[in-house]
Amino acid sequence: MIFKFVFRKSICVFTLAFILSTSSVSANKHQFQWQVGEELVYKVNWLFIRLGTLKIQVLDKLTMDGSTVYHTKMFIDSNPLLLFVNIHSVYESYINEDFYPHLFLAEEKIKGVTYWTKYRFNYADSVIYVKMTNTEDTTEVIVKQLPLDERLQDGMSLVFYARGNAHLQKKRKLTAFYEAQKGKLDINIRGKKRKIQIAAINSSLPAYELDGKAHFKAIAGFGGYYRGWFSTDNQRVPLKAEMKVFVGKVKIELEKWKNWDPIQNDK
Repeated sequence: MIFKFVFRKSICVFTLAFILSTSSVSANKHQFQWQVGEELVYKVNWLFIRLGTLKIQVLDKLTMDGSTVYHTKMFIDSNPLLLFVNIHSVYESYINEDFYPHLFLAEEKIKGVTYWTKYRFNYADSVIYVKMTNTEDTTEVIVKQLPLDERLQDGMSLVFYARGNAHLQKKRKLTAFYEAQKGKLDINIRGKKRKIQIAAINSSLPAYELDGKAHFKAIAGFGGYYRGWFSTDNQRVPLKAEMKVFVGKVKIELEKWKNWDPIQNDK
């Protein structure tokens, strides 16, 4: 009897351990992989006109407010040959592993005035510390505190939130924080693979698709409906996107990259 009891208990323990280990392996298999040194360059086209270039970098991994964060940077540069658009913007965001920002730095135009902006998201005290310095008159500095009473996404962390969750199937209503104000964004993550093509890679690629709607207007008039496709490896690199900006519908497509292997995407 004792032998049977011990044997059955051992089987139960082994079975439980096996289930937990396979669950862990399954979770790790799909876990988003941050890649310090990653650089992604995109062409932005409107009809057959190249509007400009967008570049995203992951620069460093560090600790901020007791959390692991990744220093990310985005450059938006309009085509210098075009006279009707002149955009040269740099955005920096320190994003934690749950895809929420801790610090955001940018040059933003707010109510007709261009500011160097700094948003510090203090989750322990539920406060956003805002500092805005007029780029043309540095003696004009606005310092204020805003309540952090819900989870917010800046522009960069929205991109990484989508990357981190692209393999899932879910709908969410997120709150974006931009130009010292809030706006709602719907995201519909389909979690299904489909084949797409981009000019920089000769063969078709499997990709996760998502879409949604931004209920606000941000940089370059971004707002309204959008769609995006992401690689199916653990980096889930944005491959291409469609969205509305001030000139109308634009297409964004990956054309150069560092520290990403497209071959891994086929596995």
